[in-house]
Amino acid sequence: MSLQKQTQEKGNLSSSSNVVTSVSQYERLHSPQTSTTERVSQYTSLVNSYYDLATLFYEWGWGSSFHFSNRHPHETFDEATRRHEFYLASKLNLGGVLGRIVSGARSTMITMNGSNGHNAMRNGRNTNGGNDITSIGRITNGPTMANVKVLDVGCGIGGPMRNICKFTGADVTGLTLNQYQVDRGNELCRADAHFYNGPGTKEEIRCRSVQGDFMKQPFDDSSFDAAYAIEATCHAPNRLGCYSEIYRVLKPGSIFACYEWCLTDKYDPENPEHVYIKKQIEEGDGLPDIVSKQHCLKALEEAGFEILEERDLVLDDYGGWQDPKTGEYSLSKEAKEHNRGGKPW
Repeated sequence: MSLQKQTQEKGNLSSSSNVVTSVSQYERLHSPQTSTTERVSQYTSLVNSYYDLATLFYEWGWGSSFHFSNRHPHETFDEATRRHEFYLASKLNLGGVLGRIVSGARSTMITMNGSNGHNAMRNGRNTNGGNDITSIGRITNGPTMANVKVLDVGCGIGGPMRNICKFTGADVTGLTLNQYQVDRGNELCRADAHFYNGPGTKEEIRCRSVQGDFMKQPFDDSSFDAAYAIEATCHAPNRLGCYSEIYRVLKPGSIFACYEWCLTDKYDPENPEHVYIKKQIEEGDGLPDIVSKQHCLKALEEAGFEILEERDLVLDDYGGWQDPKTGEYSLSKEAKEHNRGGKPW
């Protein structure tokens, strides 16, 4: 960690040439004199300044997964983090994606043998888009989960990306604006032998970070079989633009699953206390502007997505909370009044 700190101090920053300038730039963008319109227009500088300054501290104090997660009584901190990530990954229907890839491979093989590939593909496919295990077993060196391409939108240093890659076996590409996060994420991927593919494969590792703006993604149309975002698209200056780019790079029929930061219906823009709390969250987390849940849902639909499921996770029954003094899991009245079920900062 000290080596990483020295690297950043020597000017390995995305937002400016040194830490002092980066801090000044961030403070200016969140000053009372700076309008929301200006802050939104300079979102790349805002987000890069924030993560240039925060990434090291996040990793040191929070681990490599930069997100909240509720915690059950039997869970450790890390177990709760992984469960939260695996739950989102389970919504992507990656097994169904593999089934379609295998069906396509079987159709090609049968056609090459002179049979009716169209009928064979239909007969070998279940009604839910999957494939029976016997059919999959007949393909020698056929498609595996490594052929399923998943996009992590706003990956940070790749903690969720690596966990989901291990959990599903899929090939995961992470996209982040901040170059330091890209370098650190790839360093952690290369350090784990689990992610190395066999000799002669197109990709050396099954998990990698790429630098890019998720408002202008550096990928071709229909590049991915699934995509997810974990508390990342809240950094977008425009939800419709962000979701539209995700829609563009997904193959038809793919699923996008997202944990999103939103304002609730109780937010009152005429209430000074509400406005102050909103501004403090934006300033503390590098956000241009927080929007409502309905705004996000409408933007998703306008981008072309069909909403399959949505809910406010705060309303889920967590069963307990964190002790306000120690951060430990507790069922006490004081802990519940503290009302914090996620990770401590």
